[in-house]
Amino acid sequence: MAMDIIDYGVRQEPYLSEKGKIKEQAWIDFEQEASGKRLFLFGTGAGTAYFFSKYKNKYHVTGILDNDERWHGFTAGDIIVEAFDSVNEKAGVMPVSSLDSYRREEILVLITSTKYYKEMAEQLLNLGVTAYYVLLMMEANRRRQYPEICEATDINEEMKAYAEICCKRPIQWNKIVFRSFDTYSDHGKYITEQLLKRSEELDIVWILRDLQEEVPEGVRTVWTGNWKKHIYEMETAHIWVINTLMPSQIIKREGQIYIHTKHWASITLKKFYLDASTITDVPADVERWRHNGECMDYVLTGSEFDAEAFRRGFEFRKEAVQVGSSRTDAMFRPEECRSKVIDHYHLERDHRFLLYAPTYRYSKDKPGVHSAEARNIGLDYAMIRNALSDRFGGEWDILLRLHPSVARESGRFAEGSYVVDVSAYPDSEELASASDIMISDYSSIMFEPAFVKKPVFLFATDKAEYIDHEYDLLLNYDALPFPIAETNGELAQYITKFDQTAYESRVTAFLDQYGVREDGHASERAAEFILNLFHD
Repeated sequence: MAMDIIDYGVRQEPYLSEKGKIKEQAWIDFEQEASGKRLFLFGTGAGTAYFFSKYKNKYHVTGILDNDERWHGFTAGDIIVEAFDSVNEKAGVMPVSSLDSYRREEILVLITSTKYYKEMAEQLLNLGVTAYYVLLMMEANRRRQYPEICEATDINEEMKAYAEICCKRPIQWNKIVFRSFDTYSDHGKYITEQLLKRSEELDIVWILRDLQEEVPEGVRTVWTGNWKKHIYEMETAHIWVINTLMPSQIIKREGQIYIHTKHWASITLKKFYLDASTITDVPADVERWRHNGECMDYVLTGSEFDAEAFRRGFEFRKEAVQVGSSRTDAMFRPEECRSKVIDHYHLERDHRFLLYAPTYRYSKDKPGVHSAEARNIGLDYAMIRNALSDRFGGEWDILLRLHPSVARESGRFAEGSYVVDVSAYPDSEELASASDIMISDYSSIMFEPAFVKKPVFLFATDKAEYIDHEYDLLLNYDALPFPIAETNGELAQYITKFDQTAYESRVTAFLDQYGVREDGHASERAAEFILNLFHD
């Protein structure tokens, strides 16, 4: 049986060394003292989640104290799974100093941390608060008295059971839920902005990993860590707009509409999911991709080529709606995007910008395990910067953008004062739009600057290895309209000899060949399509 938070806490040294009044605390004493007092929980971690899972409707909680400022202003139901859909879901998270607003004799604090309860007790005593209990101590004593109690649960089964409960609740016909890499980004971001312009009646919900992320007024956010609230919002929504996969516990109900936006633009270099032989050796992944394909009702695409690639990737049989690539609307707003990026990173306004956006590689450490890794392919920043100045003039900064899957490793690759790590920036399209030139390798982001005829160069030192072993490609790499270099010397030479007129001719012919027609209005068409679904 899996160890739960109380078992774990009991095994730690602080608990073993505890003596006296705290270690003797019991629930019966807590219950007597709680009567007529304002109860505060101290902590927002696993101990608080445990408390709500067992006692969520037994006690009225006035507030939750926490030293982490990130959570202040949110409610228990926002950030604690077990508090959602309980009588205490609206209890606010506040700093410990908030206790100064109450008379000491009316306060009772339950310290929920199983590790730092000593320090938290000291903090309370410094504020003159002496009425406090420690969850770990009371639960440990309860288990000693009743050793037959079993606390372990199967979280996956619990999530599935809760989804079934939510399916009994009515669908809210004005609600639309977006999920896009668990950030406010990609096609969904631009569609949302257009929906907000066109309708005030929609309840627009975004699933995010960071509740501090900025979203437009009129958008509600749900934290990914609160699986119960996440499931509730999805199971009661009319429409889902997703760019990856829906969570495996979600049940698609009759009357719900699942729209997939993909996470690439109107043309892509690589095969994906069921169409990619290099990543179909994990049966659980294959089953999940196929299940998503069966649940989808529509996919938003930018060309017939795009639609067919998607159909193969998910064995998708329903309607492909050709509206264009919503996120690439940003490419048609370069001044706006440039100003946002400059302000965000405090860059010089008279500088020019190269966006270097290599993709990840798959780790080969474990057969059948496809984990992404960042691999340094050796771009000579100084050489390339000099080549850019020689050909295009001006002072250049290099914006380094690693793929989101490996963005945490970007610090290993940024070298020199003129290299700016932008891997954490939430919108890759704004970076591409703000930049004058892009260098990539195999990322399909390469096509998006080309929609507005910005120069794109490919730096592929491991071309043969990547094409033969990394990913199945949809396109002939050597037939792409971009200069392809396998060494820094080649890349510098391509830059210094770059011919804009010839480049535009190649790009136009290439996009015509695949039927790609981006015009900066794709998100408007997508929003109109979605609004019509609400009115059908």
